[in-house]
Amino acid sequence: MIPCFREEATVARTLHALDELAKQKATFDWEIIVVNDGSDDDTLGEATRAAQEMSTPVRILSHRRNAGLGAGMRTGIQASRGDVVLAVDCDLSYSIEDIGRLIDTWAETHPHVVIASPYMEGGASVKVPKPLAVRSQAANKFLNFTSYHDVKTLTGMVRAYDGPFIRAMSLKAEGPDIMVEIIYKAQILRARIVEIPATLSWAGLEQRVSRSALTSTTSQMTTYRQLINGYLWRPFWVPLIPALLFGLVGTILTFTGHLGWNGLALACAVLFPVLLVLSLMSLQAKRYFEELYNLGFGLRAVQPVEPIRTPSVEILLDGQNRPASPIGDQQVDARYASHYDGALRHRDEASAPEPADEVSFNTASTPKD
Repeated sequence: MIPCFREEATVARTLHALDELAKQKATFDWEIIVVNDGSDDDTLGEATRAAQEMSTPVRILSHRRNAGLGAGMRTGIQASRGDVVLAVDCDLSYSIEDIGRLIDTWAETHPHVVIASPYMEGGASVKVPKPLAVRSQAANKFLNFTSYHDVKTLTGMVRAYDGPFIRAMSLKAEGPDIMVEIIYKAQILRARIVEIPATLSWAGLEQRVSRSALTSTTSQMTTYRQLINGYLWRPFWVPLIPALLFGLVGTILTFTGHLGWNGLALACAVLFPVLLVLSLMSLQAKRYFEELYNLGFGLRAVQPVEPIRTPSVEILLDGQNRPASPIGDQQVDARYASHYDGALRHRDEASAPEPADEVSFNTASTPKD
């Protein structure tokens, strides 16, 4: 699955590289899903031309307008049908070798999420713009501190997901914070998350630096939203820390006989229980959300998922430049069926979105009604 926005310079190269990876790992039945997120350049045309030259089946979905990385991810996830869903960035800032190891790790142990991690031991970042690198590392350290489990890279996009698990997950984010949302909700469900060391390399991606907003105010706000997400994971710490501080100061002043010292002892005595109760209320609200999310996941596991944003164009190529069958509402192929225990049991059927318009290509690579 490859979300794309203004990627005319990279999408063809990426598709051909993934086609080669599919040939190397021929034990899997591959399908490449390209989500063109309302690009105003020739991303769609480049992807279509590249797909016609490939042996791997390709589906190209297009949003009518740019809706954000999160929206592109959600479209691609719900359009997927495989046992494993591999999310790849269009400029291949992680090598094909690292992507291949994601698949191997999933095949060996079948976790719910496998993350390519530049921030764990053995991982590395190469030629990433310094402002972005500093903010990203700081945000990931903070998110790691607030998360349930020790996950070093929570903001990265390149991951392998258990297909039925990720399709049953209710996701709402429209922007890059969908990466953190997925990990947060996976941890709520006590999913098994595995990280493998990988190298995030921007070598040769100077064009991306110059044309993107990754070092702009927009990128900074994205990083700051990640910090807010960290607070939402453990909101009770915010009032709890000053509560404990005020309680300590009030206790010290009381036992040292400074009850009237500028009224501080009295203020501490009042603020301590107030903030403590506020902390418990935050914890209670968080627990309610987690219980409701678990309940909702269970319901989605046995019912079709809600419709997603309808693509304006869906192009299907079967790897031989022949028209592929329409998607429509259908049952998942039996080879994609798998099973969960306990709370992570999932549905055996899934529905795909009905495309608004569909373009197929014949062997002469010309549009066909």
